[in-house]
Parts: sequence; C-alpha cells; structure tokens
Amino acid sequence: MEKLKLMDLFAGAGGLSSGFEQTGKFKVKVAVEINENASKTYEMNHGVTPLKDITKLKYVNDDGEKVDEFRDIDVVIGGPPCQGFSNANRQQNSLISSNNQLVKEYLRAIEEINPRAFVMENVRTLESEKHKFFLNESDEVELYKLGIEPAEEHIKIGKSTSYSDKLRDFLLNAYTEALDLTPFMINKDLMSKLNTLLKHANKQSSKDLLHFIQKETNQKFLIKTVNQHWLDQHHEYWDSLYQLDWADLGETLKNLMDGNAQDNSSFKEKLENIIEAQKVIYKISEVIDNKVKLFDIQVKQHDIEITIKSFNVFNYIKRKLANLGYVFNEDKYIFNAAQYGVPQERRRLILMGIRKDCLKAEAVVTPEPLFQSRDEYNKIYDAIGDLENILPEVDVKKDEISKDSHRPLIGSPLNAYLNNSDKIYNHVRTETREVALKRFQSLKEGQNFHDLDESLKTTYTDHSRTQNTIYRRLAYNEPSDTVLNARKSMWVHPAKDRAISIREAARLQSFQDSYKFFGSKDSQYQQIGNAVPPLLARAIAEAVLQSMGVNAEEKLEKILLNEVKSENTSKEVNTPEILSLQGNV
Repeated sequence: MEKLKLMDLFAGAGGLSSGFEQTGKFKVKVAVEINENASKTYEMNHGVTPLKDITKLKYVNDDGEKVDEFRDIDVVIGGPPCQGFSNANRQQNSLISSNNQLVKEYLRAIEEINPRAFVMENVRTLESEKHKFFLNESDEVELYKLGIEPAEEHIKIGKSTSYSDKLRDFLLNAYTEALDLTPFMINKDLMSKLNTLLKHANKQSSKDLLHFIQKETNQKFLIKTVNQHWLDQHHEYWDSLYQLDWADLGETLKNLMDGNAQDNSSFKEKLENIIEAQKVIYKISEVIDNKVKLFDIQVKQHDIEITIKSFNVFNYIKRKLANLGYVFNEDKYIFNAAQYGVPQERRRLILMGIRKDCLKAEAVVTPEPLFQSRDEYNKIYDAIGDLENILPEVDVKKDEISKDSHRPLIGSPLNAYLNNSDKIYNHVRTETREVALKRFQSLKEGQNFHDLDESLKTTYTDHSRTQNTIYRRLAYNEPSDTVLNARKSMWVHPAKDRAISIREAARLQSFQDSYKFFGSKDSQYQQIGNAVPPLLARAIAEAVLQSMGVNAEEKLEKILLNEVKSENTSKEVNTPEILSLQGNV
C-alpha cells in the first residue's frame, strides 16, 4: 500500500516522526516547527522543510475545502507545549501562558484537516487541575455544546496597597472599554531591576542597597534610566498620586547613586507599592489581550483578587476530539518509554485517536509493554557502553567520527539498533572547567551534587535547593532518569570524568547514530531533551497502524526481544572487562 502521509506539528528535532517513519508505513509530508535550529535538524533527517508559525497556517479556504499541502494528510501527530497555571499567583508577573493556546492550534488542525488518525503527546500532568484554560468570550457556545461547565476561580494577582481602590476602578473601566494598558506599564527590564532593588532594600543594612546600586553594570543602567528619561518610562499615568510617587522614587535613586544613604522606609514603601501596581496592571492587560472574561476585581485586606472562570485542558481536549468523531485511548494514556526499549524512565501522556470510519479494531489499540519491570529495562550501558573509549570532541563543528576500530556491544539488541551508521555524529561534549572537573572526580556512579564535599558546592548560592539530577554521575547498570538538557544538568559519564556528549544524550533518548543534530551545543542538548524518544514513538505508531488494520514492516518486538530471548543474555554486566575485550578486537 502507499505510505500514509504524515503531518508533524510542534515537530522539534523529529523524534516522533522518526519513530513513525521507522515502521515503513508513514512518510512525512508536512512539519511545523518555529525553532530555527530544531527546524534545520528536522530538515536534515526527514527531507522536509518545516513551516514556521502554526498560528498563521490556513488549512482550508473560505468554503471549508482543504488547500495546498494539507489536502491529503492521513495522520496528524505532535506535542503542543502546555504549561500549567501553577504560576497564576501574586509572586509571578505573568498570569496566562501563551503556550496553552497552542493546544487549541493543534485541535484546530485536527478539526479542519479531519485526518484518519492523530497522536497527541504531552506532559503526564496534563490531566491535572493545574492545566486549565481561562474562559474567554469565544468559548461559551462551544463549551455549552461540549457539555463543559466552567468553574469560578478567585486568583490573587498582587498585594493590596494605598493605590488599590483607585487602581481597581481604573482597571475595571479599562476592561469594560478594552483599553490597551501598555502606555501605563514600565518595560520588563526596568521592572526586573526594581524587583531586585526591593530585595536589597529589604535587607537589614542600607549598605547592601548602596553596594548593589553602585555596581558598575547597575550604575550604567540606572544613570541612563534615571538621569535621562525617568518620567518618560510611562507613556501615560493612570493616577496623579502614583505619578508623584514615581517622580519621588527617581529622586531617591539619584541620591543613592551619589552615595547618600538615608532612611529607606519611605523609599521601600513607594517602591513596593509601584511594583505591586505594575504587577496588577500587567495581569489585567493579559486578561484584556486574551479576551478572558473578567467578572470582578476585589480589594481584600492583603491582596487584590480577580474573579474569572476556568476549565480543565485535558477534559476539553477529550470532549472536543470525541465531538469531532474520533475514538481514542480513554483508559490508558500514560506510557513509560523504558517499557518500550528506551534506556530511560520517561512517562508521557499520549492520546491516540482514530476516526470512527477508519477504526478496524474493536477499540483503539495501545502498545503492549515489551519490558515489565525495572530489572528488565535497557540500561545506560546498553545505550552508550560502546562509546566509552571514543574520545568526544569539544568543538561543535567537529561532529563526525569514523567507527573504524569500534564494535557494538555483544548481546545487546538496543546497542545493535542504535549502531545503524559507520560514523558517529555529534559526539561532542562541553568543555570541563577546573571546578567541574573536581566535582566529576569526586562523584561515584549514581551520586549527584548533594553527595559532594561542602568545599565543592561554593558556586551555588543555595545548594540545598539544587535538584537531585544536577551533577548526576550516571550508573551503567541503571536506566537513565528523564533526559532534559544534559548540559544544563551537568550529567557526568558513568566511567569518565567528563560530561556526557550530545550523541550519548541522543542515544539515551534512543536516536540512532545516523540521526544528526544541528545548532550550538546547548541547542542540540535542548533539542534532544525536548524530543519524543523514537522507540516510544515507533511503538505508538505500530499501535495506530494496528488500530487501522495495517501491519508495520517489522515489529519493534522482533528487533528488541528476539536476540535477548535466543541468547538469554543478562543485563547486569561487568563493564570494564567487556570494554577491555572490545578495545582489543
């Protein structure tokens, strides 16, 4: 049969597409990815140049007919970014995550293209209550049709100040009139600087504030801002008292810059009031810009609250897709990549939908785990053990190494699968500085930053808050933790005193050696961390095919299990001996 035409939305580096194409039954026709480096990576590996901005794509004409390259798409896949609203509180300057709107863009593509099937991958917490949409003016008719009742919420958007009553009246009027609040807001750089100023002003010694202000970089910023156009930081002022306080704040800053310390209590109060007013204005601006329905602004004893309505993202997605005529995996949608051969514990939420007229099974098929327990999972050694004695480069441009003297691991189907090229690409690591090297040398397999001697923790302000994944020396005989950005996490090679390379991180994600990455080191590490592991994607693709009555050319089970069963090899390995033997081959 002709290959099914695939469209990959939010495609990233292409992990999802890779797994689908490996079945031999799918071919990417359209991809969408806004990140320039990830887009280049995708193009190099799939031969398709991704479109950029999904919000600007037009899938149908005015008559509802599909247009251009979107005419004959069979399957839509993708992982729209979705951040929860745990940040909807007064400590943050942002209320609404624009990323959440991208979920609706994914659903728009499904609705207008009407593919035979779809796959939507996302964070496993998508089903939690923190992932929600705020009700806006265009939602109500659709929510009624879908049987969704939005819930009322009271959200704190700032602290109560001497301005609060007047500010409430001003903002309620601004909402009613749909005013642009930008002229009343200071820019983000200045807002950030004022927040830092307040932190220093709140310290016991006034010398701390003076020391901060007189730092060279801060001096340059403040001289330019205060002396040249302090009063012009607002294009308009919403209140005369606020305007006077802003002018006074500028004068006080001038005195502090001249080294004139004084009683900071009045300065601190005005500074805090202005910052809180700006936070509130910024958040109501978001409400107006996103057309969120605002029911009230209330001034409480200590806080300013807004009353809005919200509804759960995951519930909305399921109701919407069902309404569009799709059947999907309602009961089992959390998948651990390690159960499908990936040498990494990574749990993701994956919805697999088949249009009712294309479903050839009794229900949507979900992939059966190939490995049931942690003891059975592929280990880090299976993924990267054969690369131990191949010295990685530090120059990102030197990203191609011949495998002349290299041999894959004996008895590891995963390692054989990964070694599908006679060259190693992107075997590049970060440069190791002196402090990092000392940390590397002191860590044993499985240890992390918290296991370091106190003398090696000095570069971190509050090392007690450092996550357990930072400076983790990987353990060969364990599956990996979830791969994020291995460079930022400073993951250490199990046996060498160095950071793991880009290729080693890619292998932990189950990218085969022929898959090349493009961009700076950090970009490549990030692309890999963001990706869907191709082996997990392949297992999902096989299940989609089975649901549609189609067989993959070769099952993943055959690739990863047949050799293990026939040779009955053990996952627990004496790594130094095997490496020594391989080095002598």
